[in-house]
Amino acid sequence: MTSMEPFRDEARGRGIPEDEVERWLGTVRPCATLGHPGQTPPEGPVAGRIGGLPPMPEDEPVPDLPFLASVDLAAIPPGATNLPLPKDGTLLFFAATANPWGNVEWSRLVHVPAGKPVVERGPDGERAPQVHPARDLYLRIDPSLPNRADESEEFPHGEELGDVWWEISDQMQGGGPVQIGGYPWVWNNDPTTGPGDGPDDWVLLAEIGGGGLIEGDLGLLQWVIRRDDLAEGHFARARAHYDMVG
Repeated sequence: MTSMEPFRDEARGRGIPEDEVERWLGTVRPCATLGHPGQTPPEGPVAGRIGGLPPMPEDEPVPDLPFLASVDLAAIPPGATNLPLPKDGTLLFFAATANPWGNVEWSRLVHVPAGKPVVERGPDGERAPQVHPARDLYLRIDPSLPNRADESEEFPHGEELGDVWWEISDQMQGGGPVQIGGYPWVWNNDPTTGPGDGPDDWVLLAEIGGGGLIEGDLGLLQWVIRRDDLAEGHFARARAHYDMVG
């Protein structure tokens, strides 16, 4: 994983005490960044794809939503994320972000078990959703930290430490339209927190943005799930969140 020295250098330049910086770096989470050549150097294997037609199980209807990305879980090695991911299978992500706050179903996550027959095809509806150009995504393992934080007894400079990551993260992450695990990038609200939730109840499963996948290209799609549900393979219990600039 990438050296954290650029973060240390930026924090030192802001006068944040070194012992607090090291405690903060103790909260680093690994994440799998999936990008394409020229964005994320292809250090690892092909681990997914954006666009194209979804490889859906033969006995399951295709969601009537734009297909965004697929992730090959077998290509993500143990320790590449902070998540209890299955060893194999494929995740398919669908979403239409024109009105994610409406009452209609605007997102869908499909888990395809390994070995299940699939066919690449679109939905059968009369108004087919947009098909994005297909591109392979390569794996890179990156560090992840919060870009927003509050001050606390343990981290009296918590807000500024979040600002450091906001400033320096593009130098320390490969960049790419899909992130698996790690911390969510927060524009407005953290999707892993909510009333009555404990600090580790919900984890970021996937974050998708950029690459021309989202209307206006100013938003982020994030799927979160309870850690126990993920460990037991209950992907239907994941919830989608849409956040955007502003």
